Amino acid sequence: MGVIVIKLGGSLQGGADTALAGAVQEARRRGWPVVLVHGGGPRISKRLRDAGIELPFVNGLRQTTDEAMPHVMAALAECNRDIAETLARRGVPVAALADGEIVVAKDVGRLRTGDVAGVRVDPIQAAVSSGRVPVIAPFGRDAAGQPYNINADHAASHIARALGATRLVFLTDVPGIYRDFEAGDLLLDTTPDELEDLLQAGAFNTGMIPKVNAVLHAVRHGVREVWVVDGRDPEAVQMAALGTSERRARGTRLAVQTEGVTA
Repeated sequence: MGVIVIKLGGSLQGGADTALAGAVQEARRRGWPVVLVHGGGPRISKRLRDAGIELPFVNGLRQTTDEAMPHVMAALAECNRDIAETLARRGVPVAALADGEIVVAKDVGRLRTGDVAGVRVDPIQAAVSSGRVPVIAPFGRDAAGQPYNINADHAASHIARALGATRLVFLTDVPGIYRDFEAGDLLLDTTPDELEDLLQAGAFNTGMIPKVNAVLHAVRHGVREVWVVDGRDPEAVQMAALGTSERRARGTRLAVQTEGVTA
């Protein structure tokens, strides 16, 4: 059975509990392991504001400084704990992985904003083997143990790749990826070439660019199916997490070589 990786957007925390827990429980009932990666943008922003720290965003990525990094880690630890406790209360056994040891980070010349050099899969697989759902915070450490802030979409994409995931689901606060947001032109079934063309044409706002890049990375490295859906919509979340073929105009789906493949 293939692994399902779900990335929960930071803006959804507290607003997608029912949909997320229901999808995770149903996937596990069907025998499909689930791995959860979460963001934490709003809580990070609040902690930084309270500390009087302002950080710019470049191409959708927060430019993190040494001064800001402890606040980032503290905010992500809070998010991780809250999500783990919420799932546990709903009967989902969890393994909270919030120490930054899952993602191997690399310095890309942006202070404490890093990228993914690798993924340590052993702790994830150990949690899954024990019947638990890993809940992973998206920061990493380099070979020297120095922490870096990692975009959660990028982290989820690399984790899905490293695990050989069958399906990667992004839960966000919009119904999917729009071909034209102002016109309400939502992409339903799409292809890597179409997404790449739209990306190069500047069709996406800065906040969506990292997510589109993460989608493209996943499908180009073996993940057969990627969805982007509104995490507040229980039907959309179930549809994406369980790979339902009936579309009903909910969310963006990119599938590659899925004929005859099940989770």
